[in-house]
Parts: sequence; C-alpha cells; structure tokens
Amino acid sequence: MFGKNAMSSRRRSRTAAFLAACALSVLLVASLPAASGGHARAAEQGPPPGSGITGTGVTAVPETVTVLMPDGSVRTMYMDDYLKGVVPAEVSASWPYDSLCAQAVAARCYAATADRHPAQGADVCTTTHCQVWKEARDPRTDLAVDSTHKVAALYGGQVISAFFFGHCDGHTRNSEDVWGSYLPYCRSVSCPCGNTTLWGHGVGMCQEGARTLAQAGWDYRDILKHYYTGTEVRSTEPAALNWYFAEGTTHAGFVTYFCIGNPSESPAQVNVRYIVDGGGNRDVSYAVQPHSRLTVDAASDIGAGKDFSCEVLSTNGVPVVTERPVYFNYKGSLTGGHDTLGSAYLRPTWYFAEGTTRQGFDTYLCIGNPSDTEAQVIVTYFIEGGGTADAEHRVGPRTRRTVNVAADIGAGKDFSCRVHCPGGVGLVVERPMYFKYGTWTGGHDTLGSLSARPAWYFAEGSTRPGFHTYLCISNPTEQAAELRVSYLVAGTGDVEASYTVEPLSRKTILASDDIGGGRDFSVRVNSTNGVGVIAERPMYFLYGGALDGGSDTMGTSFPRPSWYFAEGTSRPGFTTYLCVSNPTEKGAQLKITYLRGDGAVTEQGAFVEPLSRTTVSPADVLGRAPDSAHDFAVKVESTNGVGVVAERPMYFDFRGWTGGHVSMGY
Repeated sequence: MFGKNAMSSRRRSRTAAFLAACALSVLLVASLPAASGGHARAAEQGPPPGSGITGTGVTAVPETVTVLMPDGSVRTMYMDDYLKGVVPAEVSASWPYDSLCAQAVAARCYAATADRHPAQGADVCTTTHCQVWKEARDPRTDLAVDSTHKVAALYGGQVISAFFFGHCDGHTRNSEDVWGSYLPYCRSVSCPCGNTTLWGHGVGMCQEGARTLAQAGWDYRDILKHYYTGTEVRSTEPAALNWYFAEGTTHAGFVTYFCIGNPSESPAQVNVRYIVDGGGNRDVSYAVQPHSRLTVDAASDIGAGKDFSCEVLSTNGVPVVTERPVYFNYKGSLTGGHDTLGSAYLRPTWYFAEGTTRQGFDTYLCIGNPSDTEAQVIVTYFIEGGGTADAEHRVGPRTRRTVNVAADIGAGKDFSCRVHCPGGVGLVVERPMYFKYGTWTGGHDTLGSLSARPAWYFAEGSTRPGFHTYLCISNPTEQAAELRVSYLVAGTGDVEASYTVEPLSRKTILASDDIGGGRDFSVRVNSTNGVGVIAERPMYFLYGGALDGGSDTMGTSFPRPSWYFAEGTSRPGFTTYLCVSNPTEKGAQLKITYLRGDGAVTEQGAFVEPLSRTTVSPADVLGRAPDSAHDFAVKVESTNGVGVVAERPMYFDFRGWTGGHVSMGY
C-alpha cells in the first residue's frame, strides 16, 4: 500500500508539473530567445523508411566519434569535445540548464549510434543531415556536456537513436508515421512547447518543449524520459573490475596498504597480484563483503624490503574500488604519506603536469608493466621556462621501473612530462615526490592522466594561513593554450584569471596571487581555444599548526552525479574530509554512504548550493574510535542528478609521521 500511494503521489506531482509547464509555455514562447543554431531538423536525420530499426546494439557511449567536416576531411574527436560544438549550435546557450543537459545527452546518444557516412568513414557530419556542429563554444553548454559525461538514454539496455527537432504543434510524432520505421521509444507524446506548427520531423525530443519543461523545474532526466518513452537515463561508464598501481614498497621506513571498497550487494572475490622488483611475484586472494571495506597490509603479503607494482583484480565480476595509501619516513628525515586511486586501465601513454628537481625535492617516475611484452619507453620532459628533453627507458615484462628524474634532466628544473611506449604496450605510471618545502616535510604522489583535455575541475583548495596551493598546467601540444581559471571562492563568488601556456611547456600558478589569502575554493581550468592540457593541484601545508606535509591530485575533466572512495578513517590521529564542488547552476542534493570496515552502513545528507563548494566531516556522524568500524569506503551521490566534483583530503599523525594526502574519487 505504501509503494502504491507513493507512486500515485509521484504521478500526481509529475502531472501537475506538466500542466504548469503547459501554462508557462504561452509566456516562454514569446519571451525566451531563439536558438542560435536554428531548429529546422530535416527528416533525413531519421532511419531509412521501412528499415524497422528497434535496437542499436550500442550499450556504452564510445570515447570518440568520427566527423565528416565541411571540407570533406574526416576528424576523430573525443565524444564530449565534439558535443561542445553541437549543443550551442542546436540550442541557445542562454536556455535553462536542464534543457542544455537534455540536449547534450540526446546529441551524445545520436552520435554514439549514428553511422550516417560509411562511404567516407565517418559517423556524423556537421549539418542538419545529422546534427549541427560548429567550432564556437560556450561555457554554459560546455558545463552541460561535462556534467553529463557518459550519460545516455537507454531502451532495453541499449543506447537509443535520440532524434530531436525544433518544435511541434502540441504533440510529437510516432516514428513509423514519419519514416515508416517503428521505434518503441519514439512514441507520440503531448508537448508544452506552445507552438501551433511543426518545425522539423516531429520525432523524439522537441527542443523548445524541453526548454519549457526545464523552465518549469523539470530535471533533465525526466525531460528525456518524457520524450523517449520507456527509457532509463544513466551513466554508461563501466564499473571497474581491475585496478593497477605502479608504486609500492615495504622497505624500512615505508608502510603500504591497499584499501578495497565493495559498494555492491554481493561479496567480491579479489586477487592482489604483486609484481616484485627482482622476482618473487605473488598472488594473494581476499573476500570483500558487500557494503564494506577491506584493508590489506602489503608487508603481510610479501614481507619486508620489497619494491613492487600491483594489480587488484575482482575475479567474480563484482565491481570494487581500490586506493593505495603509503606512509613513510623517507631517508630518515622526511615524514608523511601519500595516496592514489588505482587506474582501471593500462595505456601506452601517460601525462603529468607537476614535477621538479629543485633542491629539497626528489621526484621519481614509477612505470609498471604487467604484460608479457617488454616496453621501450620514451619520457619527454617539458621544462618550465622553455625546452624539452627526451630519455629512453626499458621496462621488462611483468616488472616495474623506477626513474630518478634528476638523472634524466639534471637539477634545478620544474617540468611536466609525457611517458610513451611507441610499441603500444599497456602501462601504469605514477609520479611520487618527496620534499622539504621550506620547513615543511613530506611527499605526495599521483597517477598520470590518460589524455590532454580542455577542461579540468578540482573540489579542494585553500589559501588560508598554513596552506600554499598551486595549479600546474602542462601543454604537450604544438599550439598555445589560452586558459580561463575560474575560482569558486567560499563567501565571495567567482574570481577569474587568464593565462597562456605556450606549446610544449608548463606553467605554475599560485592561487593566492589570483584570489588573495584566507580563502577556501574549488576551481575549474578551461582552455578557451580548445587546446588539450593537463592540470594538477599540489598543496603544501601546516595543518592545525602541527601536521606539516603536502598533497597532490590530478584534476577530473568531468563532474559526475556519483563518486566512490576506498579510503577514509575517523580513528584517533586522523582527520578526514569530503570536499564537494558544484560547478553548475543547480543545487545538488547529496547522499553520502559510508561502507564501514565492520560491515555497517551509515548515511549522511548534505546540500551544495549552485556554483559553490561544501566540506563534510565524516567524524560528525561516525564518531572516533581505534577500530575497523571507523575505517570506511564512501559513496558520494547527487540524488537529483547534478554533476559534482568530489575529493577526500586527510590529515594525520601516523605513528609519529605527520602529513596529509588527498584523492580524487572514481
């Protein structure tokens, strides 16, 4: 009875909202601006008459799309980079945010399933024959694309061919009535666009109707489900079964753990495979119970005095998330810790924005090769201030190689780098650094980026006393990158700064130079001319006047509605936070789920205002105690579908070793 009443209530709410949208449409048609790209959608966008297409066979959004350009050439683009030229060409960037998100998802689905120009080897073109694409971009539509990364509308588990058009006359059309082809998700539905004539083919989503519904408060997911009957709207990003790490050691002065979180309903059978320098590789099996976290001490598995890389593999198909915290007393004088999420992928090319061989800094590259093929690797260093340098290294099969960067390029240099295997062998690469920064000692580590992208987001940043925050930007391309750095500053609002990063170079930005001292912030780095860059955010600190150290993370290119972390604790001596940034124009309602080491599950709610950041303290709901019940993995979920960015900074006194580390979620 409860479920039936709840469903009836939701239906009544949706019906009331739809009627309100219909009434509002009379005003909106007259008052809102027309789309910059026009709305006339040619009927040729649809399937050939009589084709009877009912399924696309596509279950996940691909990384790239091939585009037939106006000059007849074919360009391969990252899917989201392509969509950033489609959305502002199809609708006005001034439209409500949820209508822009709905357009982004519809255009993504169309491109993911299109095969419109096979003779030219292209999926889509740039005209109304497919969907309009132009070079021009807009920050609002860019954000709509980024925050719906990999999100698609699916029918029967397959990405749909999401047709759309300018406006209708109060109802959309059945696909077979227009093209003779039955598509179960392209059914005629009522539409509040407020027009009396049809503009376009009439099948699928009415763009002006989507605008009207968004103006009335509809979520982009509900807009899509209204126009595409019987669909579900969700991320198609695959869950991770394998996690790869390049760095790990059980030498004296180092303590290495693996934290494995299982957010699913079933136990995960996990194999931890250690690839040990000098031989002695070993596999160790574990069971991770549902909704829980497991902590593995590497020294207990392989003994002391070993350097290693590692694979964590779920052998029964249950997805897990894995991090690797390391605590250290480096060379007997630099104490601290660092942490990174593993990589779900092996790739032949990796990028880093941060690195230095200045006095007081020791920087390494750890290159793991879990394959059976030797990897010949070229490291290209981009030196800040000008110049590049190449170094070649061999990484044998099922081994790890540690590169001392100072031996490659000499002392006294700030750099970014690219690690590339021309032979295509899949690798995993990390860059640990140990330092004395003024009087603060510690270390930090990050996994590399798989690609250069035009947008990067960070949730955490501070210029308070005791915190020095930098942005390191690498440009590995042959074209200068024009940057807009947008700070979301607590209590102040947006602050923007512009920079140019020359080709094949790196730039270092001190955040306090841009926004002043005493501020907490999140930040977006955007390449306004579309040149791909890499962005990291190192921080150095004296936390609470006692815990000195540093942390670093690679940014993310995509706000998401859900984030996972495997590491977190509220034991005495540890202070853990969740920093959540909302770079969108819509508030984000959060549900935070803690998967505790004893199998208990605790939930916490939070709200993040538009264009702002919030900081959550897990200890406020979990309390503190020195036991496994206060170790946790965590899921941060935006229940209303708003894309957010989440990081997890921690500060600690681990057996007298003080410091801090941070991780971007998965």
